[in-house]
Amino acid sequence: MEDPIVIKVLQKQGEIDDELDFALMNYLIQNRGPGYTACQPSLVELENGKKAIKMNIDHTFVDKDNQLLGLGIVGKMYIDVDTLQVTYCTPLEELKNNIEVLKSAGIEPQARPKGKY
Repeated sequence: MEDPIVIKVLQKQGEIDDELDFALMNYLIQNRGPGYTACQPSLVELENGKKAIKMNIDHTFVDKDNQLLGLGIVGKMYIDVDTLQVTYCTPLEELKNNIEVLKSAGIEPQARPKGKY
């Protein structure tokens, strides 16, 4: 999988339905492991002319007080608008490296809303 090139942002912010949100959560767990949440959907046009849903990937976890926290955006994924299939997702090694970059920069985890965001 190659990181697609976005040529145009068609809709900067949006919302996905619960079924797609659940499918993306399962995709991330099965293909990248726990601790990643798809968030901040936008509609984009890729250089191949196709439309895609771009989702950022947040590194998330639950602390000892049962609070959902996020460290920050560590990757992205693209979903084909017509088939709703993931066409690109940041590789696991890159996700892990980006987590370390945020930690070494002194970024503190922030509270995240529970549920879809």
